Amino acid sequence: MNKPPRTALICAAAVALNMLSAHVFYHTLHIPLFFDTIFTVAVVFYCGLFPALAVSVSYNLVNSLLWFLEQGAFDPIFMLYTICGVLIVLSTWLIARRKDDFALGPLVTVLYLVLIAMLSSACTIIVSGVIDFFHLKYYNVPDMMNPIKHFTDSFVRERFHLLAACILAQIPVSFTDRLLTTFAGYGVYRLASRISQNR
Repeated sequence: MNKPPRTALICAAAVALNMLSAHVFYHTLHIPLFFDTIFTVAVVFYCGLFPALAVSVSYNLVNSLLWFLEQGAFDPIFMLYTICGVLIVLSTWLIARRKDDFALGPLVTVLYLVLIAMLSSACTIIVSGVIDFFHLKYYNVPDMMNPIKHFTDSFVRERFHLLAACILAQIPVSFTDRLLTTFAGYGVYRLASRISQNR
């Protein structure tokens, strides 16, 4: 199988597995995290920037379509969360492209992964917070999957401005989610690399 079809197959599998992961952890186990970028992170390491961007954008498109088919509600602002996925890919790629440095030892690998998690979570905390602000203020539709809204409501009850509440509410969920999915995604990449080398 030549490279373009193989890469396309990997990307399609990553989108499907991201959806499965989110369904299992959030919808089935009711864990208040997203877990929907594990395989996007793996694709960044395994295939590079552009395939990972394709996975990120495709995931949001497919997820929005399924939500519309299931609930009959279209949320145009939800599509803006694609920006968060793109920023996660870019911030991961900025560090992941130096893959040779990851071979320097386990401690260096852990430090790089923590750096990726911090950088990507900083991006998503701010951007998602601003999107949530407009979402809650101007467009009232059922939430597709939003464990953060419970934190937002708590801050609003404490008389925080809605924008501040939306951004602050992102911190515990987004950072934890980014930390776990970054390490999990790197683990998937290492496993896939090992399987590929043994063929």
